[in-house]
Amino acid sequence: MHLKHGVMIVVAMLTLWIGAVASAATSGLPDLILWGESCSPRITTMVFSSSACEVGEGCAVAGSRRLLRFNTETRNIGAGDLYLGDPEGNPLFEYASCHNHYHFQGFATYRLVNSAGTVLAAGNKVGFCLEDIEPWSSSANSNPLYTCANQGIQAGWADIYNSTLPCQWIDVTGLPAGVYILEMVIDPNNRLAESNDSNNVVRVSVVMDGPCASAPSNDDFSAAQVISNRMGTVIGSNRCASKEGGEPRHAASNPDRSIWYRWTASYSGQVVMTTDGSSLDTLLAVYRGASLSSLTPVASNDDVDTPLILTSRVTFTAVSNTVYQIAADGYGGAEGGVALNLNPDANDHFTNCLIIDGNTGAITGRNINTTRQTGEPNHAGAPASNSVWFCWTPTNSAPVTFDTLGSSFDTLLAVYTGNAVGTLIPVAGDNDSGSNNTSRVVFNALAGTTYRVAVDGFQGASGIFNLNWRPVIQPHFDSILPLSANTFRLALSGQAGQRYALETSSHLASWAPLTTITNLTGTVEFTDMAPGNITQRFYRAVLVP
Repeated sequence: MHLKHGVMIVVAMLTLWIGAVASAATSGLPDLILWGESCSPRITTMVFSSSACEVGEGCAVAGSRRLLRFNTETRNIGAGDLYLGDPEGNPLFEYASCHNHYHFQGFATYRLVNSAGTVLAAGNKVGFCLEDIEPWSSSANSNPLYTCANQGIQAGWADIYNSTLPCQWIDVTGLPAGVYILEMVIDPNNRLAESNDSNNVVRVSVVMDGPCASAPSNDDFSAAQVISNRMGTVIGSNRCASKEGGEPRHAASNPDRSIWYRWTASYSGQVVMTTDGSSLDTLLAVYRGASLSSLTPVASNDDVDTPLILTSRVTFTAVSNTVYQIAADGYGGAEGGVALNLNPDANDHFTNCLIIDGNTGAITGRNINTTRQTGEPNHAGAPASNSVWFCWTPTNSAPVTFDTLGSSFDTLLAVYTGNAVGTLIPVAGDNDSGSNNTSRVVFNALAGTTYRVAVDGFQGASGIFNLNWRPVIQPHFDSILPLSANTFRLALSGQAGQRYALETSSHLASWAPLTTITNLTGTVEFTDMAPGNITQRFYRAVLVP
């Protein structure tokens, strides 16, 4: 922690320059990454005057603004130090007269996107002091080397910009409530020499809530929201919530704006619950008991890690058929969007696959901190990294589709048969057939066959995901309308998101490819200009993954 401008803050800067003084750095190049787990997003409101430095520097608008604040932890995972030295005279820095110190322009860019990948709000961050804040690697040098006067970041160390710092935000004024994706990019213009520039982006799921007119439906203990799944993510808000008479202290803190959930364990074993993705400093507590006055504490937590990770995580051993009461609150009266994640890592391993059933269904989960197992195959042609597993046994034989639409990160999706991770037989796999780098597969399911479904992140991506499955709606032609002697307009109906390979034939014995089209809305049209000497022409649409 460092005292700057009279305020105790954790400082960080994440754009650096390999200086000319080679002796000040270890051998090899640095490699900068942003550590998403320490992001801890939260919503605040701030009033800016027209003369504020933030307004003059373009990262704020005068008036009352709603801000999504977050930490930025920059880790150097490379073999060498990142060295800047004295910012005075360094061409990457310029003097900022409003703040009376040097700024590194283009340190990082921030974007808030929706599940379709549309950028809804953006921000940028100038750097002013890059230094060794804390070591993240056990093999790192035990002593800090770089300071504000001699800037840099050692291999194995991290620099941190705390969410309280100027411009460490995105202005989200006017955006509606929902689940968003915060994209953070370090050194977006690649001005710094690194051993790897492909890992400079991190994506974090953020639950944003909006203004409230009344208390949430699960404000009171007696109206707790029932969680029926063994695993999943439940989205809510504690804005306008209140405490009840006789309510216990949660994680050793007085209750203030608690909301309640109720979960009945369907098995005996370890349970993990977190509030990762929430946009406030959370409290989390689990109890047994049928009333507020008779609750018995089971587990509780304030912060996963102080001072950066302000979400909560509890682990306890559940007893089958036992009812657990869960309170999520805001520390010190904090309000915001709440993500309650149940058993976030329970189906990390193949043998612990989560059983899903039904011809149609959907489940929300997360793959944060999950791992690749020894012998695990590549999924959709890409190496496994953060996979979770599901098991699905259909009761009917029919074409089905699985997808990850609405997920907060670049997903991989793969379906297999087999009883061991090292001997799986591929059925279907996909990387980016869905919108915003999500995945979709289509295959012919056989009744009674158990399918192993893996959801993973491309190149280690992680976050909150959706897994959806349903029977395939077979495409059919609504009409074939002649526009001229050899021009025809085809109209097809089917399921939104499906892709069709259109084929033609003159005698139905063999088929020739015509084109591939995507059905975005449920219906799609295509105009075919056939050869001028045709006597008859047939069409068919073949569903492709």
